[in-house]
Amino acid sequence: MESAGARSNGRSLLFMIFCCELMMDILAITLPIFALSLAASPFEIGLLATARAIAYGLFTFVSGYMSDKLGRKKMLIFSMLISAIVSLVFLLATTSFQLIILSLFHGLAMALFWPAMEALIAEDPNQSISQSVRNFNSSWATAAMVGPLMGGSLITFLGVRSPFPIVIAIAIINLSLIIRYGPREDRMRERSTDPTTDSIPKSIISLVFLMGALTSIFPAFFPAFGIQRGITAFEIGVLLFFFGASRTVVFFKTPIRKVGLKSSLALTSLGFFLVFIGNRLTIYAGTIITAFATSILFAYCLERFLSGKDETRGRRAGMFEGSAGIGAVMGSFSAGIAADLSLSYAFLTAMTIGLITLALQITKTKGKSASPS
Repeated sequence: MESAGARSNGRSLLFMIFCCELMMDILAITLPIFALSLAASPFEIGLLATARAIAYGLFTFVSGYMSDKLGRKKMLIFSMLISAIVSLVFLLATTSFQLIILSLFHGLAMALFWPAMEALIAEDPNQSISQSVRNFNSSWATAAMVGPLMGGSLITFLGVRSPFPIVIAIAIINLSLIIRYGPREDRMRERSTDPTTDSIPKSIISLVFLMGALTSIFPAFFPAFGIQRGITAFEIGVLLFFFGASRTVVFFKTPIRKVGLKSSLALTSLGFFLVFIGNRLTIYAGTIITAFATSILFAYCLERFLSGKDETRGRRAGMFEGSAGIGAVMGSFSAGIAADLSLSYAFLTAMTIGLITLALQITKTKGKSASPS
């Protein structure tokens, strides 16, 4: 039977996940609008996401391996320390260039946090991998409902710099929780150093790469796109609340493996196209459809990556986050180039990436059916 201590520790981990995602989503809506107030160009706004994604994509491979060797708790502590310091400097920034440089360090902080936390969640002996992934996804998705609404409200009523002190406070709270409830490292298991252990199929790695490209574009460009369309920061927060609510419903209720990848990719492309059209009705519909479809992709890929041996779970979590992060670099950078012509073209770029990924999946399926048995 599951002990009360194990339940308490599990709830603490889920709350830490909630807090970290809350920080990320407050910053996600704040930074593009803050950059716009500093006269940043659409390309520079794209560089905000690109800089974060570069640091995230590169360091997650390393941090996942380090969490296997040095321990999860150290990675989590360093992550929150860096997050608090970076958010303080964000508050004091005066140019878009400073925001871009700071985004590199924000990406580093998140690269230390997520692989270690994903490995911890998956190592719970009282739950299956599927249930652990469901709890993990539901926790961060719930925060994704609250964060944009909170950020948009703060910007609307207290000014564009007001969210940063809140993020600093959340980082300090999370740091305290990690120190108090984080896993003990005095009984570290000897971990495998064989890089071939639990190898991941290349097809799944490439899918995660393209998923990262798709999921990076919406949060990077939607806030500035909404402002240009005359939508207030508060209403943008409401829209992103619906985005988060749709993801939460998916993680709680949708049987991930029963939803086809090709259907999800087609819906993703449709959602981005509806946002591209740009009137309020299509923006709301596109936001919800995009959230639903990309959540299916995310949950499917994460479960595939985390299944396997505990000894290499941090490394595999790092591979998942790193592949998605590198894809995010490609997505936000290419969308940033297109957005220099018009911010709406960023969503047309995402639609194109979705259709390319769908075509690759169809080709792969046909190739398998044509192979001799």
